[in-house]
Amino acid sequence: MGEEQKALETLVSIETDPSPASPPVGCNWHSLRCLAATSVIFGCSCLGVVALVFAVQAEERHKAGKPEEALFLGNRARRLALASIAVWLGVLVLGPLLLWLLSYAIAQAE
Repeated sequence: MGEEQKALETLVSIETDPSPASPPVGCNWHSLRCLAATSVIFGCSCLGVVALVFAVQAEERHKAGKPEEALFLGNRARRLALASIAVWLGVLVLGPLLLWLLSYAIAQAE
């Protein structure tokens, strides 16, 4: 009987734990929008615009009292903004490198 009661207490304590996927208490929505706007200017603008749209949608969902949707859209906006900046940095690095490689190949062909 003692083992059954202990198993029941363990089961109850496991079920009452809070879910680990709860959204963070504080999220700076203004900085997320600034990051997305910066990615439009200093990144691949097509991805930056999409990031800005998601950032604004996330802020609106947060104001409407839907934190799960706001967190999902905010994460997507952050990923797109960072991808936009990464793509632009990749173009800035690979562009001159490919031009140098092309000039080297032309020089070797002559």
